[in-house]
Amino acid sequence: MDSILIYQAANDLVQNTGTRNIKRIARSCSLDILETPRFKDVLGFLSLHFDKPLILINSHLDSQTKQMVCGYALGHYLEHQILMDLHTLNKSLAITDKQICLYEPNAFASHLMLDSEEVYQMTKRKMDAAQIADAKRIHINLVLVKLLELHHLGV
Repeated sequence: MDSILIYQAANDLVQNTGTRNIKRIARSCSLDILETPRFKDVLGFLSLHFDKPLILINSHLDSQTKQMVCGYALGHYLEHQILMDLHTLNKSLAITDKQICLYEPNAFASHLMLDSEEVYQMTKRKMDAAQIADAKRIHINLVLVKLLELHHLGV
């Protein structure tokens, strides 16, 4: 998907749910979210084995990383749903440090969690990515993706 489609899909979802809270958005898309201490080398897991899709998040992670994992799993799930190819999505997706770098799910999550105009205004006030991440309590990687997306969108 391209930046404009990702941006539009994310903003439509934010408007329909009335929130930027990633867990509320995921639940509104019929995904269950649970945290588990059982993971050691995995950030999270997306499972489509049950009646309701399930996101499992490593409970040992900090809150910003938990948000990022949730947003990543949601973005991955919805990307396939939007493209009408959920049948091609593996029934289980382990989310690891190496795998969480796929661009589209992170771009989608960044648009869900960060308002473009607000981020733009923060950059006009000379705030860098780390300062924006701290102020918004969002993982810095999502802020960096959002800034790149704003550049692609011509903002």
